[in-house]
Amino acid sequence: MAIIYTYPQASPSSADQLIGTQIDPDTEENKTVQFAVGSVAGLATNNYLETTVTITNAEWLALNATPKELIAAPGASKGIKLLEASVFFDYNASNFTWTTDVNFVINSVEFADIPSGASGIGADTIYNCEAGLEGIIAANTALVTAGGGTTAGGGQVQIKLRYQILDISTTSSF
Repeated sequence: MAIIYTYPQASPSSADQLIGTQIDPDTEENKTVQFAVGSVAGLATNNYLETTVTITNAEWLALNATPKELIAAPGASKGIKLLEASVFFDYNASNFTWTTDVNFVINSVEFADIPSGASGIGADTIYNCEAGLEGIIAANTALVTAGGGTTAGGGQVQIKLRYQILDISTTSSF
């Protein structure tokens, strides 16, 4: 076998194969097998969902008084676990400004925010939110915005969310 650095470098596709070891469930012996790169990658994001929500300019300007639903209530015995959140401020004319944090909440419990210190955005900007704040996740409750004290903004805002739906009615789905 050649030394590893003598092999050519390549960018993998999901259909490419990796060599690995799998435990045979009957004999409990290790078998050398091939795994698809896509299958291995799928293990890292098992049960993750993603969505992008657009907040129009009119919705942005009314955000403090009219919260925006980001993820709908998932149903009985199910809760939303927010993993990641990022925001794209699609600038057009006046700066995006707000006076208080724009919070992402489930039943008034904050799970991410856009701090007021980031206010005054005057160009296309991507903001990475701190997501995964601690709190009790209420079952069958939507993730919505709260606060913001928005005062100006021209353009729209897009929020990309990565999350899981946790089902407490069965341990196999939790």
